[in-house]
Amino acid sequence: MAVDRTTSDSNSRRLALASGFDQVFELVKRAAEASLGMHRAGLSLVLGDISNNVGAYHELGSNAIVMNRNIVKIVWRSTRARSKRNAFTFMILLHEYLHALGFTEEVQVRDLGKKIADDFLGKGHIAGEMAMRPLGDFFPQVPQLSMFRDKGQFETVERFDSSSTPYIR
Repeated sequence: MAVDRTTSDSNSRRLALASGFDQVFELVKRAAEASLGMHRAGLSLVLGDISNNVGAYHELGSNAIVMNRNIVKIVWRSTRARSKRNAFTFMILLHEYLHALGFTEEVQVRDLGKKIADDFLGKGHIAGEMAMRPLGDFFPQVPQLSMFRDKGQFETVERFDSSSTPYIR
């Protein structure tokens, strides 16, 4: 279900102004539910030192999304624009959220991510473009710096998916 232009402009502004993974993820869940009528609660986000050819992953049946901490750091160093950082975060989290909803085929998930971003944020929004093109097209430093890695550590992000777990503070 596509949203009207006024709504997509409002959603795009909310994404640009979001502060932190939790606020971006709330928009991801809202976008997926508006488009697919599906929702999943109780997910956690882990930032981990994983292979740099993987931006993030969700292991089917688990409650965690694992994002590549090194790539997040490179993206953050590549731009000061919160809107561009949030578009990256939105698309990575949307992609893995679709896996958490049970979509397993990568091509289908990329296509759905593009459609959902276009419907929710407006056609031509950078987040929708990130669903289909290599990350290096948007952040040229990623391929150059991705050879560097942290120490193989993982950290759980506090206050993530908080609307689903209001009893946890």
